[in-house]
Amino acid sequence: MTKRAFGELESQILYILKSGERQTVKDVHKTLGGNDNYNTVMTVMSRLVEKKLLARERIGLQYEYWLLKPSESFSFLDKIKQKFSGVKTTALVSHLIESADNLSDEDLEEMEKILQKIRDSRK
Repeated sequence: MTKRAFGELESQILYILKSGERQTVKDVHKTLGGNDNYNTVMTVMSRLVEKKLLARERIGLQYEYWLLKPSESFSFLDKIKQKFSGVKTTALVSHLIESADNLSDEDLEEMEKILQKIRDSRK
């Protein structure tokens, strides 16, 4: 079974919760702008708990949710992988090279570290 990238709503919820603060579904729904159905947000957050990316605790009538996965994991390359899941690696790399003017020095350094890590793992 292949691991799928996060859906857009999942990614948005994880991004909102990466601050480390506990939030209710109502809080997250409000932060999202209220455009998504409240029940959809609640369902996605419950599924993120099942995937062990979020934890929750019942407080009164509501659950408070928080992020289990460290915020460092939401790096530039994670965002790229989510956005381009299903795209051939060569096409993705080609796109990055063509748009190199838009990449910060930090982005380029992170990509170099990842490439070196891949090279080292093959030795």
